[in-house]
Amino acid sequence: MRKFYIKFAVLVFISLGLSSCDTIVSKIIKKSTSGVTSEVAEKVAKEAAGESLEKSGKKVASRAAKEVGEEAIEKAGKSIAGKTLKELATSNKTFAILYEDFSQRIGREFADGITVKSTRQGIELVSKDFPNSAIKITNNIISGKGGSLANSGPVNEFLNKLLPNKTYIIDDAFVYKTDDLGRVISCSADRSKVFKSISRGKRDRPTQELVVNSLGGRPGLDDGGHLFANNTGGPNELINQVPMSSKLNKGQWRKLELIEENALKQGKKVASERKLLYRGSEKRPYAIEFISNIDGKETRTIVENIG
Repeated sequence: MRKFYIKFAVLVFISLGLSSCDTIVSKIIKKSTSGVTSEVAEKVAKEAAGESLEKSGKKVASRAAKEVGEEAIEKAGKSIAGKTLKELATSNKTFAILYEDFSQRIGREFADGITVKSTRQGIELVSKDFPNSAIKITNNIISGKGGSLANSGPVNEFLNKLLPNKTYIIDDAFVYKTDDLGRVISCSADRSKVFKSISRGKRDRPTQELVVNSLGGRPGLDDGGHLFANNTGGPNELINQVPMSSKLNKGQWRKLELIEENALKQGKKVASERKLLYRGSEKRPYAIEFISNIDGKETRTIVENIG
């Protein structure tokens, strides 16, 4: 019966969203101010066609998340309590991906020191060595807090290795969605919520290097560009960065960031979205749509990741 209600609810929100798709497609081209190529504009328009479905389905998704959370707890049971990531990596694909990455990138000691617990929300992974490294997993939803806080230690390493087809909810304000290759394809944030409540440390250079080197970046030409600026609360982990042309990062992208930054300083309500476009299996986006909603007024700008 539970599964029936979830399927029915999904059908309802899909039917509600279809009527506004055409409007979104037309607006996305008209509001773009960057003079991008027709190829990029057409791709973004197609991506936007499903946007209304996503927005109208938020209540349904929230309800469904509670349902699958209950199922995850039932399936997990007490069998994983107190076990380590290493012990579970032999029988679980998700744990195996994380264990292999941590072992190779950070070290075997770090990987072996991660414990897995069953909680009321699903499954929790915690590192005994890095106090900021922890996440909770409820089926396809992963939640946690960004690290690199002012005077509070390192980054959250679980946000430096992204799992495929997941929705990450960070600091209860940033939402990132990954595709089947583990690439961030879209993200959104309530910028006003974190502007004064979260203070990040300076840019984390090792993570920025990881972004460029592991996501198909161009050493010497690309920066680890933040999707949401870290000086206004954006996470310093890989989840919030992409290989970005240094010229773009310090030029047009920074100008767009300053519009949001100045609005936040003025006490305006700011919500942000980013939509990332890729070619084939490449991990470096060739274009990003920068969406800002300031006091209810929305602007969209498509920028190409070149230079």
